[in-house]
Amino acid sequence: MTSVVLAATRTVEANRRAAIAQLARIETLSMLRRVSIWIGVAVSLAFIVTGAVAQEDWSSQKYQSLVPLGVFPMTMATFVAGVRSGNRDRSTRGALADEAPLGGDQRTAARLASLIVPVGFVVVAMAAIGVGSRIEGGFRVGDGQFRTDSAVHSVGELLQPPLVVAVVGAAAIAIGRWVVRPGPALVVGVVVLFATGSVYWMWNAGYAYATALMQVHPLGDLDVVHIPTVFLHDLYLLGLVGLFVGLSLRGASRPRLVMGGAVLAGLSVAAQLAVSPL
Repeated sequence: MTSVVLAATRTVEANRRAAIAQLARIETLSMLRRVSIWIGVAVSLAFIVTGAVAQEDWSSQKYQSLVPLGVFPMTMATFVAGVRSGNRDRSTRGALADEAPLGGDQRTAARLASLIVPVGFVVVAMAAIGVGSRIEGGFRVGDGQFRTDSAVHSVGELLQPPLVVAVVGAAAIAIGRWVVRPGPALVVGVVVLFATGSVYWMWNAGYAYATALMQVHPLGDLDVVHIPTVFLHDLYLLGLVGLFVGLSLRGASRPRLVMGGAVLAGLSVAAQLAVSPL
C-alpha cells in the first residue's frame, strides 16, 4: 500500500513539474511578444553602438559609460514587462484564483523563468562588448603615468548587467503580483530607473558604489579597476535576486529566499566596504 501511495505521489509531482515547465515556455513566448522588451532591445543597441563608435574616448569616459548606458534602457523595459506579467492574475480581464490547476506560486515561478528573455539579450550584448573591445584593443582609462589605452572590462563587470536585469525583473514581478492597479507602480518604477540609470556616475563616490544597482568602475578617483569589489558586488546583486524572488512568492520557500537573499546582499555590501581601496 505504501509503495502505491509513493508511486502516485511521484507521478503527481512529475506531472506538476511538467505543467510548470510547459507554462514557463508559454510565459517565455509571451515575454518575447512584449513590445516593451523590443523597445528596450532597440534603444539599448542604439546606445551601445553610438557609445562604441561615436563617443569620444577621453580619460575613462567610454570605459565607464558604455556598459551602464547600454543596459539601463533594458532595465526599464524589463520592469514594464515584469509588472504586467506579475499582475496578470489580478487583472480584471484574466483573474485567476490560487485554487487554479497551478497555484499562484507555480505561475509566478513560470513568469520568473521568462526573465531569461531580457537577461539573455543582455548576456549577448555584454559578450559582444567584451569580445569587441578585446579585438579593437581596449579603452582608455586613467591619466598621466597611470593612463592605459588597452583597458577591457573584466568578466565580473560584464556579469553585473545581466544580474541587474534579473534584479529588476524579479522585483517587477513581485510588485505586479501584489498591486491591484499596476499603473502607478509602472510610472514610479520607470522614473526611478531612468533617474538612477541616466546619472550612473553619481553612484561612483562615497559609499554609494557598494549598494548601487549598476556599479561603475574605476571607482571614485582611482585609475584602476578593483576586481575584488567587482565580484563582491556581483554577489550583492545575486542576493537581491534571491530577495525579490522570495518576495514574489507566498509559500514555504518565501522566508528562506528573502532571508538568504538579504543576508547575502548585506554581507556583500560589508565586504565591499572592507576591501575597497576607497
